[in-house]
Amino acid sequence: MKSAKSKTRLNEIRTPARSRQNLNGERDPVQVYCRLRPMQRETDISCMKILSPTTVLLTPPSTALSYRNENIRSMKYTFKEVFAPETSQQEVFDKVALPLVEGLIKGKNGLLFTYGVTGSGKTFTMTGEPQNCGILPRCLNIIFKTINDYQAHKYVFKPDKMNMFDVQNEAEAMLERQQELHKFKSGKKNNSNPDLAMSSTDITKIDGINEDNQYSVFVTYVEIYNNSVFDLLEDGPPNTKHLPVKIIREDAAHNMYVHGVTEVEIKSAEDAFNAFYLGLKRKRMAHTNLNAESSRSHSVFTIRLVQAPVDEVGEAVIQNKKFLSISQLSLVDLAGSERTNRTKNTGQRLREAGNINKSLMTLRTCMEMLRENQVNGTNNMVPYRESKITHLFKNFFEGEGQVRMIVCVNPRAEDYDETLQVMRFAEMAAEVEVTKPQIHDVAASIGLMSGRRKANRLFNTARDHIARPEAKDLELDLGLVYSLGPDFPSLELNSSQASHIIKELVAHLEMRLSRRETLKRSKALKDERLRSALLELEKESLEVRSENSSLRAQLAASERRVRALEERLTVTESASISHQRKLAEMTEYTSTLKRELQEKDLLLSQYKLEKEKQKKILERKYNNKIMVQTEKAKEIISEKERLRNVVEDKENRLRIIAEALNQNDRGDNIHNLDIMRSDMAAQTSVRDFTPGSTPRALPAHLLTPFSQQTSHTPASSRRGVAVANPRHRRSLSADGKGWVEHAPSKMVPMGTVMKPSISSSKVVKKLTSVKDIANSKTSKYCLISQEQDTDGELETKLYKGDVVPTCGGGAQVIFNDVEMLKQFSPTRESSGTNRASASCARHSGKRREPTISPPQTPSNTSKKQRVDED
Repeated sequence: MKSAKSKTRLNEIRTPARSRQNLNGERDPVQVYCRLRPMQRETDISCMKILSPTTVLLTPPSTALSYRNENIRSMKYTFKEVFAPETSQQEVFDKVALPLVEGLIKGKNGLLFTYGVTGSGKTFTMTGEPQNCGILPRCLNIIFKTINDYQAHKYVFKPDKMNMFDVQNEAEAMLERQQELHKFKSGKKNNSNPDLAMSSTDITKIDGINEDNQYSVFVTYVEIYNNSVFDLLEDGPPNTKHLPVKIIREDAAHNMYVHGVTEVEIKSAEDAFNAFYLGLKRKRMAHTNLNAESSRSHSVFTIRLVQAPVDEVGEAVIQNKKFLSISQLSLVDLAGSERTNRTKNTGQRLREAGNINKSLMTLRTCMEMLRENQVNGTNNMVPYRESKITHLFKNFFEGEGQVRMIVCVNPRAEDYDETLQVMRFAEMAAEVEVTKPQIHDVAASIGLMSGRRKANRLFNTARDHIARPEAKDLELDLGLVYSLGPDFPSLELNSSQASHIIKELVAHLEMRLSRRETLKRSKALKDERLRSALLELEKESLEVRSENSSLRAQLAASERRVRALEERLTVTESASISHQRKLAEMTEYTSTLKRELQEKDLLLSQYKLEKEKQKKILERKYNNKIMVQTEKAKEIISEKERLRNVVEDKENRLRIIAEALNQNDRGDNIHNLDIMRSDMAAQTSVRDFTPGSTPRALPAHLLTPFSQQTSHTPASSRRGVAVANPRHRRSLSADGKGWVEHAPSKMVPMGTVMKPSISSSKVVKKLTSVKDIANSKTSKYCLISQEQDTDGELETKLYKGDVVPTCGGGAQVIFNDVEMLKQFSPTRESSGTNRASASCARHSGKRREPTISPPQTPSNTSKKQRVDED
């Protein structure tokens, strides 16, 4: 059991604004505002309609679960004010949060929280966006704009870890500032978003601030996750999984607070944004089916303003803890209520949603119980302790403070069932009343006069001016303060024997009278000095006026000269602009001509290159043709000489045989001689056929298979020319794919062993289309020709080459191989080789000569011309 002395001491350290109760019983209702979110899609259907600035109409859609229960009945709900979807953040702040900030500076407590389903715009209303900040950044900006000139030095007010503050002198505060500077000498990371800091021109300063007080701002940032409290500003890793759980306690003034929470002293809005963004990074957010960034916890950002009066001199704070005034503004961003059948949450998200809905249900239950107690006059217990969020703000509903709520609503028809419950809660919360806060001036209660700080500032300014060399002759009384002293003492005269009380009053009155006479004399003296100073100033003013008149005349002349120069400058600028425009046009025209000239030069160079290329090709063709004709002429002459020698040799042999036969039987020899002559005639007829003509019929004894014979072999056993045999088809050219087999139409029938066999080839008689050569599937070209050699034998030549595409989209043929096939008569004998061992000989003469040209046939010539033109 506590003693009476301890109770008295406990009451002395309480905050005066909190320790007193409102004896008059004045109460204010909870002010509830409604803000509608804009539609996300044009196809969405709205179930809400704004009837007036304070009333909305909620109509159930046919898809709602309560459509049948409500009997298709529309409901009207009234609020303090309804904000349309197009309402700006500034308008919401001015109507809702600005009065709470004014009360905070005057020493009143305030609570503002946003309520609604998930995805209805609660976080946007409280925090906002970088270029469109919400309520919290605007509160910080306007607070520091107002108290900027009256802030106490850092660490003058120091938290005592029990929801109160200690007052330190300037030396102690400076020592702690030096320790902090040494501790955080390394660069400190900036967590804020500079876009949220509003410019000074956009911030309205609050009037009515007490200039005789010194102020300090402290902030805390906590979150309530799964019904556990976590400190978001605590030193440690950024991961919230390692943050310890905090507990909620009650201080000496019966106010609830988070025990051991980190309370940061802020000296500017930028420092406040640093603290806010440090906690925002740790705040638990997650993705759900209804909201991409859904808050999974309730966040509470608390601003505590500590103010204390300065001493009678107007410089230092009074070193007394009981003269402190502490006001608090809590900004709460409640997590949105969720329905599992819509979010499809499972696991951890389902547990989070369950705790969120349970805490919101506890808040609603507490509101209903408070309303019932106030309406019916009962004293039922309110279940604050069932949820951390209601337990933390118990003193706001049962003590003194302003409570305001912004109901954020998504007017889509799909959210009607959740919106209906939100509207019912808002309607019930608007009927709850809280005690109206009272303001008490601590300085007036201890006899301190107002205007102390301003008088001290003026006094210091005057002393600095007097300290200048030109003011040494002035005689001023700097120690006099225009005050009659403290107020009358609070004395009570109960009996006539209390003479000492009368004497004390008489002494106090005499002191005040003497003080008054002294002030009158000082005032008269200063009035005289002021009068003389005013006369001097009047003389100086006349001199300045005359000087100003002459300067005005000079200024007028200068202005006229400036206007003339400006007119000339305007004309010159217009001419310069026109010249620049013409210069740009001429430059563009010159660049166009240069581009055309370059294009023509390029075309001309290409034309010259093509001409040179064609000239070289024609020269090479002409030279090759002459060389081929020369070689053929030489071969023909040598072959004729050889044949002449062969014929002479055979005639000599025949003459010798004839002479030998003449010695034997004359008749048989003559018969044999006729046979041999007929054989020679047959051979000669075979040799003398020309390409394209039909060979003469051979004797019957030459159509038999040929083998080596002596002069004694009977004529009936000789063999003739080898017949066609498919097994003897040549296959040397079957080495690739995509051949064009170009065989002229006028040729000897190819049903013999002389016919080439090329697989995967396209046979053409005449090149009538460029597509036969310029084809992506064609890579080889073969030109077949047949002619008679100097011996009268049939000779087949294959000119082979590669098809190469050209730059113009056509193709050209580069010959790189020649294959030659010959067929010899089986009855013909050669001087250099023995051909009697085989019925048919085949050989291929391959020469890798890329520059060789095939014989110019009409079809080949037309083909080359088409390829070159393409």
